[in-house]
Amino acid sequence: MGDIMKSNNGYIVISYLFAIIVFLIFKDAVLVAFLLLLLLTYHLYDIYQLKQSFLKEIADTEGNLKISIQKEKQKRLENYSQFLSLSQTLGSGLIVVNDLGIIDFVNKDVKSYFIEVDYENHEYKTFSLIKPLYKFINESYLLESPLRKQIMYNDKYYDLVNTPIFEGRFFKGCLIIVHDITAIKTAEKFQKQFTADVSHELKTPLSVLKGFSEILDRDINMDSKQRVEFIGMIKKEVNRMETIITDLLTISKMDRLDYELKLEKQDITTVINDTINLVKSFAVEKNLKISHNLESCMLNIDATKLSLAFINLIKNAINYTDEGVIKIKGMIKEKNYIVKITDTGIGIDNSEVENIFKRFYRIDSNRSRETGGSGLGLSITKNVILRHEGTISVDSVLNKGTTFIISLPIKK
Repeated sequence: MGDIMKSNNGYIVISYLFAIIVFLIFKDAVLVAFLLLLLLTYHLYDIYQLKQSFLKEIADTEGNLKISIQKEKQKRLENYSQFLSLSQTLGSGLIVVNDLGIIDFVNKDVKSYFIEVDYENHEYKTFSLIKPLYKFINESYLLESPLRKQIMYNDKYYDLVNTPIFEGRFFKGCLIIVHDITAIKTAEKFQKQFTADVSHELKTPLSVLKGFSEILDRDINMDSKQRVEFIGMIKKEVNRMETIITDLLTISKMDRLDYELKLEKQDITTVINDTINLVKSFAVEKNLKISHNLESCMLNIDATKLSLAFINLIKNAINYTDEGVIKIKGMIKEKNYIVKITDTGIGIDNSEVENIFKRFYRIDSNRSRETGGSGLGLSITKNVILRHEGTISVDSVLNKGTTFIISLPIKK
């Protein structure tokens, strides 16, 4: 544009010099005026053309700039859309904090973790309602290296990881990832409790064994009748320890991720009848009868595991029943096979029903130890039933009896 203006200015100078030369030669002022007017008209037209070219160049530049801005805007929108999509599928909470320490964005997981916050109200941007999180943001958002911390809120545990964002040497904000680790913490707590319970359960029979063995070792002249009695008690505690260890190994196998059932089509009545034959001697010892009424049905089951579950339930009924009958009924109901095991024993208080499937939980500790129970039987039973995609429930009346109800799916 500058070159064109310089060229045009040179043309004007030449035009005026030409007009002066014409005047000097022809001495005709009218001719010179006409010539100057003609030159001026041409010059004005040239300026007009120049202006139009300049305006077109500006318009083209503006249009290209608008296109560039639109493309950049579209690219930013696409990136933001991808960011939103990714943030909502993380499976963890995501918080974006800007360079002023103000929260710019939270995803749906954060909103589900901290539901008390009014996310439609801009006051949430400081998370002042959630003091542990607010404190973490204030402590960490200006740090140059990642920071990790665990907080507890509303009886839940969260793991927070803060990662700072820099452009060159300039701090631009930070990303905070929030993981709900309540399940992990619960599992750790459960594992610690389980270890403590195992230690306690094994310590009791070991103490008994140690005590009786020391007495037998000291008193070599002990009465033979008393010696037989002590040896019987030792055998009983050894059997109890064996039961605990066997049940512990069973639970350990069930807790493994690769634990699988060996499913086969079998008549459920065969499994139940075989189980009854295995435990019948325990009922005979207590003068109890076992009656059963079973409707035949082919189910896709692991007979060995399911038999273990039924053994635990029937033996449980025998152990907690001093007189009466153990009734076992099996029937088809819609798309399920229902097994009911009913006793006329001591029953279960309503306050304890929800706890009976917990590991090492006992309603009557003394009776359980007398019968050699490990406190793990019902937990194993429930695990087996659930792995068969079934359900187990309890209906009990204190001092009148208990009914365990098992429902197993009938699959074609």
